[in-house]
Amino acid sequence: MIMRILIFIISLLIGGSNSFAQETPKSYPEIYGLRVGGDLVKVSRNFWDKDYKGFEIHADYRYNKSWYIAAEAGFEERFKSDDQLSFTTSGTFLKIGADRNFHQNWLDMNNLIYVGARYGLSLHNQTLHSFRVNTGSGYFNEDLQYPELKSDGLSAHWLELVFGIKAEIVDNLFLGLNVRFNALIAQKQPEGFENLYYPGYGQKYSGNIGAGFGYTVSYLIPMKKKIILKD
Repeated sequence: MIMRILIFIISLLIGGSNSFAQETPKSYPEIYGLRVGGDLVKVSRNFWDKDYKGFEIHADYRYNKSWYIAAEAGFEERFKSDDQLSFTTSGTFLKIGADRNFHQNWLDMNNLIYVGARYGLSLHNQTLHSFRVNTGSGYFNEDLQYPELKSDGLSAHWLELVFGIKAEIVDNLFLGLNVRFNALIAQKQPEGFENLYYPGYGQKYSGNIGAGFGYTVSYLIPMKKKIILKD
C-alpha cells in the first residue's frame, strides 16, 4: 500500500513529462466500471458528536477516458444549541453531476485528480426549540421563547464545485479527499422563520454560500477494459 501511494505522489510530480529514451509501445488496460463507497467523516461523526446522526454513500461511473458520472445520497440529523437559539433539522439529500479527471496515470494505475460539479437537493424538516427575542433595549434582558415549532416539507436546491483526489491503495480500493464550495439557489422555508441547516449542504452562512470537505473510501467494480498502447 505504501509503495502504491509513493508511486502516485511521484507520478503527480513528473507524470506529464515524456521519456527521453525511445521504447517499444506497451499495452495496458484502462478499467471502466462502477465505483461505490462512503464518506468517512460523516460516519465517524456519529461516534464523537452526540448532536449528529448521518451517512453519505457515493458512486461514480467512468463514461470515457476523462469524464465520470457521479452522485451522492444520504441522511443527516443535526441538533444545535447556542445562546440565541436551538433547533433540530433532519432529512435526506441527493447530489448528481460529473467529474473531470486531469491526472495522467502511469501504466495500470487508476488514480484521479478531478474537478467536478453537482446539483444538490434536500428534503427535510426543522424543529425550532427555542430562540431569543431582541427587545431593542440594553436595559432589559432578551426574552427567551420555547415554541417547539416543527416545520415539515422543507427543501433546498444548490450547486456545488468539487475539487478532489482518489488514490488506489490496493487493487480497486480507493481513498479520497475532496473540498466543496456550495451556492444555494432556491429553498422552501418554514413559515415565519428560516432554514438553519440543510442536509447534504451544511449550515448556511451569509450570502447563501457554504463550504465543506470529506474523506472517502470506495471500491471499483470492474465492468470492462480498454487496451491502450502507450510509448
